[in-house]
Amino acid sequence: MINLRYYPLLLLTFFLFRCQSSKNESSSFVYQDKMLELISFFNNNAWNKTKATFYSEIDNEGKVVSDKIFTVASSRLIYGLAYASQLEQPLLERAKNVAAYQKAHLIGKDDEGAFSYSYIENNKVEIPTQLDVWQQAYGLCGLSELYRQTKDPSLLVTIHELHDGFIGRFKDNENKGLWGDYKIGEGGISSSKSLQSLMYPLTAYMINLWEADRTNKEKYEHQIAENIELLYSIAWNEETQWVNVKFNDDWSVRKTSTGEYDFMVTPGHNFQLSALLLRTSKFDFLSDDNKEKYQELGKKILEITLEKNYLFADGKIENGFYSEVNPNMNEVLDKRKTWWQHAEAIIALSLYKEKYTVEQGLLENYFFDTFYDKEFGGEYFYVSEKDVPITTEHKGSIGKSTYHTIEMIRILNDF
Repeated sequence: MINLRYYPLLLLTFFLFRCQSSKNESSSFVYQDKMLELISFFNNNAWNKTKATFYSEIDNEGKVVSDKIFTVASSRLIYGLAYASQLEQPLLERAKNVAAYQKAHLIGKDDEGAFSYSYIENNKVEIPTQLDVWQQAYGLCGLSELYRQTKDPSLLVTIHELHDGFIGRFKDNENKGLWGDYKIGEGGISSSKSLQSLMYPLTAYMINLWEADRTNKEKYEHQIAENIELLYSIAWNEETQWVNVKFNDDWSVRKTSTGEYDFMVTPGHNFQLSALLLRTSKFDFLSDDNKEKYQELGKKILEITLEKNYLFADGKIENGFYSEVNPNMNEVLDKRKTWWQHAEAIIALSLYKEKYTVEQGLLENYFFDTFYDKEFGGEYFYVSEKDVPITTEHKGSIGKSTYHTIEMIRILNDF
């Protein structure tokens, strides 16, 4: 993908960009200004002083469009605020305020333990009949990072209650792994298993909590190890060279009656799985043999995905990549480009260390040049094939606040 003749020039371009981006940053922290700029968009537009938390639905000009407060959006803001508080200490108090609101208004309990409500609106929570793994896992995202920064024992009590409730509901004791959806009072919902139900609980909170809560690290190690082994065994499809996204209850891959794979794929999930497998190098509870095989697959997935030139606009990584593909015929279905998928790609490239330094630099340049809004602040969810911002998708929504970008910045700095 990169002509070696131009490698030195591209490497110099990346170096100069990093220097310019970092001229107002501490010498040891990259993209400090980008991280604080993103947080400022929500601080300036979404904060409600009376409630001491953030509204979640914010349009592209920074206007609040509803009084909904979503657990996932709030939790992802806590993550960003808590991590960034290492650079600006007042952000930690704001993270604590949002966590206090989450604890008071967005966490419920029943006979099966604690769980997260989806949202609160007009001072009322929705009463769920079922729970999904995405919202429950990300409900723990911010609290886990806040604990990593504060080591507050009272916060850890809440985290343990939510984690125990999560595992108790979603764990499949027969076929291993986790269900994607849970019917309250009944159990895991058939046909709900997915790539996300194995991967998201680990990347959203469990790995971070394992790193932070070392006294109780065994509490998380079994499920992390079990999910990673399942991902290694079933998530990568050698035939399509894509991840498998949907599964039957026994973890066989979901197919249609005509034998085609019954799901679409995103490049972002290839990159996300690659990154997760590469991160196992630091998991001291795994055997050396397992860590080696996981990392080899992670590298392989990244290499294969980067070779899919049809994903990249004009075949070049510096132009970003499209968002959805039919894996049965490698047909691009959606040529929009999404912010979170590019963040996941940058994470994966960085974890491969030296091999993809140039590609990583080009994609970082593209990410900040394309998704950051220089007029109103914040970042766009989507841009078009030609990189025109799509403003119908809000900058603040149920799953859009600060997480993916600040997770990326954290890994660039800390790993």
